[in-house]
Amino acid sequence: MSVTSAGAGRRARTLPAFSPTAGLLLLTVASWVVYAQVGDGFLSSFNLFTLSQLVAETAVIGAAQLVVVATGRLNLAVGAVGAITVMSTGWLAGPAGVPLVPALLIGVVEGAVCGVLMGVLERVTGLGSFIVTLAMSSIYTGIVLIASGGAAVSALPEPLTDFGANPLVLESLSWLVVPMAIVYGGLWLLYRRTRAGWQMLAVGANERAASLGGVPTGGVVVATFALSGALSAVAAIMEMSRVASALPSLGSDWLLVAFVVPVLGGTALRGGAVALGGALVAALFVVSINSGLVSLGVNAYWQEFAQAVVLLLAILADRATRRSGGLRRSHAA
Repeated sequence: MSVTSAGAGRRARTLPAFSPTAGLLLLTVASWVVYAQVGDGFLSSFNLFTLSQLVAETAVIGAAQLVVVATGRLNLAVGAVGAITVMSTGWLAGPAGVPLVPALLIGVVEGAVCGVLMGVLERVTGLGSFIVTLAMSSIYTGIVLIASGGAAVSALPEPLTDFGANPLVLESLSWLVVPMAIVYGGLWLLYRRTRAGWQMLAVGANERAASLGGVPTGGVVVATFALSGALSAVAAIMEMSRVASALPSLGSDWLLVAFVVPVLGGTALRGGAVALGGALVAALFVVSINSGLVSLGVNAYWQEFAQAVVLLLAILADRATRRSGGLRRSHAA
């Protein structure tokens, strides 16, 4: 499920067969073997069910960042968009009495609108995505706290909370893997089968060349941020379903994992390529490490430390790959 673009004039094509995804998968399997031997209840049905819930959420959070990184940009407001959408969705589906499906659709559309605002601001102001999304993150967080007064919404419809709490087929598999599969299947189709997906990758590979090739780069960037916002809303709704409450603090711990998943999975920070399969494996790896630390009785604060170390190593590996690629090209010339 790896996709790349060599420039504005070429269709997206599959990356070379060699990929760090296989190595990451082996590390994940190895960690499972270790935790199964020395951890407390790591392979229990309850722990595996919880792990499947968190993997599904983490993968979608990573997808919200991945689509923006593919264009060579960053989105620091993934968690803030999730918070603002989940509070409004929770209020609509709960106290306001709006039917569940319309309420969920409104939440996803709201997330897309939040993303559009960031994309438009980046294009209009000429500021980088780092500054724009950082500022909008604070604005969205402020709106959530002002509107909610810091209070959660717990009166949610049972079908929503049951979706996150009940197993799919086996006792160890959550229904939350279904929206995750839909998201990644949709992204695969986007990048492999549509002109819009090729244009997003082309902008990330070389925005100037893409513009000269007729790609409407401004519209593509705005559309990408809209997609990121919609995926943030989906991830937020998934977490709301799992915890059975709409929390104003939701998304406050998303930023680190939002970068770990795509970067560790092989999506280049410079843009122009995505590794969807790698992102899924990275989500499984990160959640497995955290779950394993819990089974070993390690303090939960070490989980974020472990994620930060993994992200740093992934970025260093990405930079080393870029340098080696540059050296190979220079020798070939």
